[in-house]
Amino acid sequence: QHPHIPKFQIDSAMSKFKGMFQGKDAVSRVLAELHTFLTKQSIRSMLNFPVASIESTSPAVMTLRRPKSFFDYRLWVIPRISDYSQSNFKLDVQNCAAVNIPMAQIQAFASKPLAPIKLESYVVYLNRTQLRMPTVSGAVPFNLSASKASRTHCSEATTQRISTDIQKYAHSANNETTPTLIGFTPSDIDALHSNPAALSNAISQLGALIKALNGLMEFDRMSLGNLMNRALAIATSDERSDPTGGVTEECNFLRFRLGQISEREPTVWFELLVASILSSTAEQDIRSLNPYLSGSAYNTVNSLTVVAMLASIRIGQSHRALAGLSNLVKLLRKVKASSPPDVQTRLCKEIALQSSKVASDLTCERHFMNVTPNAVEFDPRFLVFEFTYSLMLRKSQVILVNKFLQALRSGRSMCHQMIMGAGKTTVVAPLLAMILADGKSLVTQVVPHALLDFSRGVMREKFAAVVRKPVFTFTFSRGTPITRDLYMKLCKARDSKAIICATPTSVKSFMLKFVEMMRHLERSKTGGEKAPSPGGMFLSRIARRFREQSVVNELEVNPEDVYYCTEILKLF
Repeated sequence: QHPHIPKFQIDSAMSKFKGMFQGKDAVSRVLAELHTFLTKQSIRSMLNFPVASIESTSPAVMTLRRPKSFFDYRLWVIPRISDYSQSNFKLDVQNCAAVNIPMAQIQAFASKPLAPIKLESYVVYLNRTQLRMPTVSGAVPFNLSASKASRTHCSEATTQRISTDIQKYAHSANNETTPTLIGFTPSDIDALHSNPAALSNAISQLGALIKALNGLMEFDRMSLGNLMNRALAIATSDERSDPTGGVTEECNFLRFRLGQISEREPTVWFELLVASILSSTAEQDIRSLNPYLSGSAYNTVNSLTVVAMLASIRIGQSHRALAGLSNLVKLLRKVKASSPPDVQTRLCKEIALQSSKVASDLTCERHFMNVTPNAVEFDPRFLVFEFTYSLMLRKSQVILVNKFLQALRSGRSMCHQMIMGAGKTTVVAPLLAMILADGKSLVTQVVPHALLDFSRGVMREKFAAVVRKPVFTFTFSRGTPITRDLYMKLCKARDSKAIICATPTSVKSFMLKFVEMMRHLERSKTGGEKAPSPGGMFLSRIARRFREQSVVNELEVNPEDVYYCTEILKLF
């Protein structure tokens, strides 16, 4: 220590008071004296400063050992779903019975969800004759055999296909039965204006049906709350499922529960449980969040989650049926015997249409579940789609999606035409996108330019809730360069299970750009085009001269861009 180094001196009370206003307190004074002392040349020569400091560098890669149990690396655990590629799910019937879910309820959920209200008391099935509808003829309504154009092989095959299709449709239409509300058959509807007893019976029948639906919906609401709370309680160990251990194990369990409450440990929520049934590693995804969740308890959580989803979908179905019944009651209140004949005819048609819609809503069935004595097998992606958007898939939609999936597994292309209102944009396309966008293939939806914004909005709406997927837009023109960045963006979209929306113009422009680049490379390799023969047409020479004069910028093609173009085509 230097003998003349400034030292800290405590001021008296009066000096402190004076120095407070002058800015010369003891600390400021000793710092100023230290600065003057250390900056002297004689003192600076005695000080040794490091020439360079060693910078701390963090490793680029951190290697973790493979966890041996769910208790390892708790700070690295995050709630996530590995994939959405699970195509088969088995709901254990015995496990459901253990948590007081009867088999009759499961069978109703798997076939006709509204069967518990005893649909046979409210709905009857009638054929075309009973509905006063004419029989569908199986004969072709036109004859083209006299035309010479109809005698070709292609025309004869087309005529035969039309004839076969008409016969199949006639057989199907003549043998099918239509659900009809009891009290709303054609004869009953015709008697509404002239027979007050028929009108009274119809209103009382609707009142009983509304009461039954309200009772079922109230039961489903209570069941939904109980099922969700029970599933979350077991999944978070709020309801213990593991055997009680010693003091150390109990202390660790209490530490884990405190970590959940203080948000230091990850926890589950119901939407995560719903999405987990789509994962091929569902049990690992959920049990990694709670190491105290046993395998049997996880199966119970799965059963409770699936039944809660089914109850939620049935609540939506009951809502739709009740809304239709409300409109039907309003129409019945307009029935008056004094109404003009044209008003009575129009009102009868409205009542017939509305009653037919209500009957269809009541008898709506689920077509993707197979009930066996021990389990209920189904594709969980169909159920999650129904639950997310509170709808029930039609039979034709389920069959069509399965046809597309079967064609994909067989390596075949498939084209299918659907009429307006069949659910192309809102059901079939999003459902196929959810199934096919698995991180291994790039799913692209090509729509007309006028429908691009609408289709993209539908996709973003569908994949913003339980199942989350990014939705991108592929825009391309003949002047857009094909670079490595474009290829990497599409690879990123594929890996993130994204959906690409594009227009036919963009896809065609990309293909034409590829053809143009390949043609240019071929011409540059062979030394340009061959000289035209002297006997060529004079018009072609004029056209070629005009082309050569009009092309100002020569296309420059980088072979690397052609390579990325071919790789992009492989992605599609």
